[in-house]
Amino acid sequence: METVSQAEFARSRGVSRQYIGKLVKQGKIQLTDDKKIDPAAADAAIEANADPARKLGEEGQSGAAGAGTKASGQGGLSFADSRAERESYQAKMAKLDYEKAMGRILDKQEVLDAMTTSGRAIRQGLDGIVGWADELDAAARNGGAQGVRSVLRAKVRELETMIVERLNLFGSEAGEE
Repeated sequence: METVSQAEFARSRGVSRQYIGKLVKQGKIQLTDDKKIDPAAADAAIEANADPARKLGEEGQSGAAGAGTKASGQGGLSFADSRAERESYQAKMAKLDYEKAMGRILDKQEVLDAMTTSGRAIRQGLDGIVGWADELDAAARNGGAQGVRSVLRAKVRELETMIVERLNLFGSEAGEE
């Protein structure tokens, strides 16, 4: 029977030396008189003491290798990887909750509704440009090109004011939620 050191056995099985040392300390793997491990006996002991649920998990994940998870030497996600993934998720959710509480995140549907309402009001204002024809005609007859420019400046200023008010109303409505 060929024996190997704990470190050699661990390397050959793709596990840590500490894991093998733990199994030896628990009495699951027996050492020979020269403090070495019989690989065949150790493999049988590990197999006999293996967690059946872990075996099922390894079998279920063997077809899913490369599904975006890091496999540990024991199969599946390691405890540390799972914990890190969970804590990362929790941190992202906490940040989203904070951003929402601070009013930096808005409900998508509320924003779309407010934009639609503002867009309709702006479109109605732009549609009203056609109604300026009589005033522009009168300005052209009385003041010429300068009169038309003056009327246009005033009308465009009114339109700009209406647009700003609608957008400010949209912003204040979105900020309240």
